[in-house]
Amino acid sequence: MIFDIKNSEKYSTIEIENIFIKSNEKNYIINLNDILKCDECRKKLINFFEDENIKKNCHNVKNAITALRKIGINFKGILFDTEIAAYLLDSSKGDYNIITLINEYLNEYPKATEENKFKIAILYIDKLKDILKEKIKDENMEELMYKIELPLTTVLSSMEALGFKVNKDMLEELAIKFKNNIDKTQKEIFILADEEFNINSPKQLGKILFEKLDLPVIKKTKTGYSTNAEVLEKLMNKHEIIEKIIYYRQLTKIYSTYVEGLKAVIDKDGCIHSSFNQTVTTTGRLSSTEPNLQNIPVKYDMGREIRKVFIPRKNGDMLISADYSQIELRVLAYIADDKNMIDAFKHHSDIHTKTASEVFKVSLDDVTSLMRSRAKAVNFGIVYGISDFSLSQDLKITKKEAKEYMDIYFERYPKIKEYISSVIDEAKTKGFVSTMFNRRRFIPEINSSNKIVKALGERLAMNAPIQGSAADIIKLSMVNVYSKLKEKGLKSKIILQVHDELILNVIKEELEEVKQLLKEEMENVVNINVPLEVHINIGSTWYDTK
Repeated sequence: MIFDIKNSEKYSTIEIENIFIKSNEKNYIINLNDILKCDECRKKLINFFEDENIKKNCHNVKNAITALRKIGINFKGILFDTEIAAYLLDSSKGDYNIITLINEYLNEYPKATEENKFKIAILYIDKLKDILKEKIKDENMEELMYKIELPLTTVLSSMEALGFKVNKDMLEELAIKFKNNIDKTQKEIFILADEEFNINSPKQLGKILFEKLDLPVIKKTKTGYSTNAEVLEKLMNKHEIIEKIIYYRQLTKIYSTYVEGLKAVIDKDGCIHSSFNQTVTTTGRLSSTEPNLQNIPVKYDMGREIRKVFIPRKNGDMLISADYSQIELRVLAYIADDKNMIDAFKHHSDIHTKTASEVFKVSLDDVTSLMRSRAKAVNFGIVYGISDFSLSQDLKITKKEAKEYMDIYFERYPKIKEYISSVIDEAKTKGFVSTMFNRRRFIPEINSSNKIVKALGERLAMNAPIQGSAADIIKLSMVNVYSKLKEKGLKSKIILQVHDELILNVIKEELEEVKQLLKEEMENVVNINVPLEVHINIGSTWYDTK
């Protein structure tokens, strides 16, 4: 089954024009606009799509579910998705267009145009499905396909349809607040520069910083002085104007992207309907677009303020945040089978304090906030394959000190070092690494003759099984939570996922039951020897759930 879907980038505009169905060796082309004009035809179409016993193979199931949902049809009986299957077999390709897949897997090269590509696709979809289905089985990806990714399409479609309600008045107030802050910061920069200039012009800013204020030149480009973020970071302690410029850039970026940007995408129902994508990232994480609600900045106070505009759908409803605590470190402990780290999590120790105690050789009670902060950087740095040089840059310490921290860390957690070594070897030999659910990431960089590219490959090899396993876990949690809410007849709904966190719109009367359900489903989603811990927070805005 192939859907000719138009304007799929946005929930508000997505629609099906034609449906191409292959059944009993016959091909059918259904123009949806025509068939919906006939009541009897519409009933037959609904019966077909909503019959669980009629199994359907499809390409890009999630968009089909979403587009059908918009016209009141509940798409059931989904057996296979050729797009998801191709993505699972190799997440690095980026292009999972059905014609591309026909070329690659069937070695067929039909002359496809925009007008005829769906007619061509329907001729080949059964063959393509058979090959991809067999490959999914051969590569031991059936659990990943049928237990996680395929059921997730329904969850994501539901999230897109529900959207996230926005308080428009609060957004307007925030816009004024941002404008005032931007104006104030701009004036402060002009005072420090002793003249007015275009802060957004690298050329004018360069002249102020490196000629008028005589700051050291860090980097030059073909067009003049570089004033990028890296350069400004290195100039941070040279003049107080630098901090103001960095802050000004943050404010203007957040204002244009998340204040003015959000205004433009609020739908008629007062909600923002983001699109959630399963086949974009190489790690298995979801991505969000139009707009990207997963990337609303939380590092800065003004960025966090954006979350105040996101509210429950109805008065009296609440928002719940269910956030996995240190999920990637827990996954690392499990995959590496490091007893010391596993024990720390089993005893509900603060892993950063525990690591600080080990690295700095002090008792837990004597760990200072600086020690804990540095240990936290080491813990998360290891997950992302950090080098001693990069750690020294992050912590503003010498490379020698950074190396000592890492050496002591690996002494205390020896299995972590073994894991890193083995996963790099695996990537070099096989060309890919795998998650707990056998999700693969291919890493061609690891066998590069270029040292920089090879080092990148090694970092990717270390991190991909960890980040990918964490992604698998929260995806499976979403499927299970969605199923349980439905099974219990609850009206509360999942409306957003931000990597390790789920946001739900909760009916007030269901609050305690939903809290318990989330803890139960999310903490017991996989059977591993490291306890998963979920923090539940409740609020009347997204901001309040933190």
